Amino acid sequence: MLHSTLIFIFVFVVFVGGFAQQSQSNVQNSNKDRNDKLVYRHVRQVRSSQSEVQQSDKNAISSVKSSPSEKLSKSETASALLANSIECEADIQKYCVKGGPKLIPNLKVLRCIDDLDQAANLISKDCQHRIYKLKYNMVRDVRFDDEALKLCAKDIKLLTDCNEYTDERGSGRLISCLYDRLPNITDPSCRHYINQLESFLFTDWRLSEHFATACFQDITNLKCGRLDDDNETIPHNQGAVISCLSKKHDKLSTNCLKQIFRLHEMQSDDYHLDRALYSACREDRERFCSQVTSGNGRVYRCLYENKLNTMMSTTCRKEVHRRQKVVVSNALLDLPLIRACESEMREHQCVTNSQDPDKQLSLINLLLCLEDRVKKGNQIKDECRREMLTHRRMLMSDYAVSPEIISKCKIEMTQHCPSLYQKGASGTINQRGGRMIHCLLRAARQESNFSRECLFNIKSLVRAVDPGSDIRADPLLETACRSVIDTLCARIKPGDSNVIMCLLDNIKNARMTEECEDRLMEVAYFMARDWRLTPKLMRTCQKNLLDLCKLSPSWSMSNNMTDVQLGQYLGCLYQHKQQLSDECRTELKRIMSIRTKAIGLMPEIEDNCMRDLAACKKPEIKGEELKCLQKKYKTLESECKSAVQKYTKMTISNPSFDFLLMKTCGPMIRMFCSNVESENENELIRCLVKNKNNQKMDFRCKTNIEHHQIISLKDEAFLSEQFRKHCNDEITSHCSTKRSKASVIQCLANLVLQDVIKKTNQIKENCRNELKIELLQRSESINLDPLLAKACRNDIQKFCSSRLAGNAQIIDCLKAHHSKVSAICYARLKKREKLDIVLPGADYSLTTKCAPLIQKYCANENKQNILLCLRRNINQENTPPTCRTVLYHRLMVLNS
Repeated sequence: MLHSTLIFIFVFVVFVGGFAQQSQSNVQNSNKDRNDKLVYRHVRQVRSSQSEVQQSDKNAISSVKSSPSEKLSKSETASALLANSIECEADIQKYCVKGGPKLIPNLKVLRCIDDLDQAANLISKDCQHRIYKLKYNMVRDVRFDDEALKLCAKDIKLLTDCNEYTDERGSGRLISCLYDRLPNITDPSCRHYINQLESFLFTDWRLSEHFATACFQDITNLKCGRLDDDNETIPHNQGAVISCLSKKHDKLSTNCLKQIFRLHEMQSDDYHLDRALYSACREDRERFCSQVTSGNGRVYRCLYENKLNTMMSTTCRKEVHRRQKVVVSNALLDLPLIRACESEMREHQCVTNSQDPDKQLSLINLLLCLEDRVKKGNQIKDECRREMLTHRRMLMSDYAVSPEIISKCKIEMTQHCPSLYQKGASGTINQRGGRMIHCLLRAARQESNFSRECLFNIKSLVRAVDPGSDIRADPLLETACRSVIDTLCARIKPGDSNVIMCLLDNIKNARMTEECEDRLMEVAYFMARDWRLTPKLMRTCQKNLLDLCKLSPSWSMSNNMTDVQLGQYLGCLYQHKQQLSDECRTELKRIMSIRTKAIGLMPEIEDNCMRDLAACKKPEIKGEELKCLQKKYKTLESECKSAVQKYTKMTISNPSFDFLLMKTCGPMIRMFCSNVESENENELIRCLVKNKNNQKMDFRCKTNIEHHQIISLKDEAFLSEQFRKHCNDEITSHCSTKRSKASVIQCLANLVLQDVIKKTNQIKENCRNELKIELLQRSESINLDPLLAKACRNDIQKFCSSRLAGNAQIIDCLKAHHSKVSAICYARLKKREKLDIVLPGADYSLTTKCAPLIQKYCANENKQNILLCLRRNINQENTPPTCRTVLYHRLMVLNS
């Protein structure tokens, strides 16, 4: 019994004993540790009594069946030590022994050869062929199957697929089957054994029967390997064959592609198993990843992160790039990613291509599917999030790993990014680091001749990478904005759109750099057109969108929603703002406020106003394009006019959305209107209007207050909700044909005059109060009375050219010359003067110039009686001369 045991152990040691010597000291399984110790103990026994069992060894060896594919001579049996072979003895002594024991295990020899630089040139051809035969026949040696049948008997019975191969000893299929189902193996000894065989079984393409059969024709057609007529000369570096086929995976047959993907899946855990990458990146691994332990894809991740480092060798960069392309095409080949996100993928059905089940699950589709889970309020483990972030960075860093971008955007890259685009340049750096992707993002925003296919794939890439959710997913953007982030957003936690929203909120800040702003706007262009890229809005408003806006349940994964449709949903939320939840309303306000800070964040205006914007994009008005469009409101093209109208209505309704107004008037609001809420559509702007001529008022704020007032007069749609609510009946009955706010105000003012003359009451008190406020604003500046300004244009030039528009200077000047002005001007002016008498509280000149007198003597008087009160007190000593002048003029009109 002991004798037969020693024979078996000797055979096993020769073939796989070296595996035990390579076992890691930190292996957790106690059974495996005992097996390894047992092997060591028997090895010592075998060596000490080698003379006793030598003859038995020879008998055992001679009884072993040779591989079905090739009869080996006694000197070529798989059991022979390479170090003792005629072909390899000298090379092994020279490169591998180095003063150690002469006879070293075959595994140690193989690893020594693998670690040699230029091994193909250093090792003799005879030895190379000897090594290949050893590897080729080891997997087909029945003793491997016999050992598997012993150690894995329990699992083989449970794994019916593998049980079918128990009668095919020497074919290699049993071992291959067990490895394919390694996660399902429960016996620790079996798992350890299969793991130990892994580096032999799957290093070279010739060692997989299915791979050799499936890919033989592809290898020949694509010239990825060579075999002579005698089938004797076999490529030494089989990893190069896999590498070559991987680079041309889009040209492979279905069966070969399946086998290539299977090999990559096996290699994804440990980069040692990817022979081409391992050989090309040996020095780079030491340079960049020396502190990273191999396993679970950690070395791959490290190399991914350093791929664009100028110190990485070109050969290594090409192999890393090749590896990335395969993963992008089939995400299931990246086991660390799949392992980290396994539960999420299973629960959310992210294991197949939702668009086309017959196609491989691409990395982009997997990321979109997992993001769909997040956007719908579900949780994802931190480990899965980290893996997703790693792959997002990979996609955003290098356009060349995305086959769709290469194939669908070739023309755009050539036309718009010629300095970055080099055909077939897979190992250069200049066009990478995210530069090409951002160049395409910039061109998509600025150029109109983008193909639909290219734009679709760019949008898909941006949605998958989702830099708006986490700026770390976009290395170029993060690098460009690092100084700004450290200054303005230092306390902001990454993720959930926090950092990028902080940057957008500060886009006009003096500390914002031009480089950061440019890169930020390239990403924000797509964010503004797809609110699905703003996760916080989606999370807080999802229920409101489903209930109020009839959002489709498949909204997150849909590729068919146009920019217009996406914009309509955001508009729907704003229309129902009073019905939104508090969280949704707050987030919507934040998003809408940020959007108003730059024309590039408002797609509904930028896309519909291209021609009109061309006249507004002058250096002196950069950042004020919206203000320019509003000034040209009457002459805008119809689609642009409609878009500007919607925006202006929003700012009239909520002045906090008027970016220039809020930016320039912030300190003034704190000074004069600290008790007024900015969301109140009337109170805030009325407070600013009331104080706009105050000596402490900032001139930039005053300019934007007046712009706000003037633009509001250009369309009846700009009537405030409060004004429309109180005057709706009057407007509907008497002023429905008026198309501008100025015309509506004048129409209602005429009704007031008619009421006085005819002693009727066509205007209710609430409407009259709203009208007084509008008329008071109108009487302050000729610019706020476009009807009077138009009628008196020539008279203003003739009599009042030296006067300013505000503080009622031009209006008072015209009134002082009312007997000299033209007939058309006189007709308009006469109505204004009559209103001054009927509604003295809406007379800006009177109420401001006589303010001290009104406050002292007429504070308790009804505003309708202010004129009479002032007449009684006109001779008071403290009456200002300017008040006396305007009061005399009003009394003359009253008595005429």
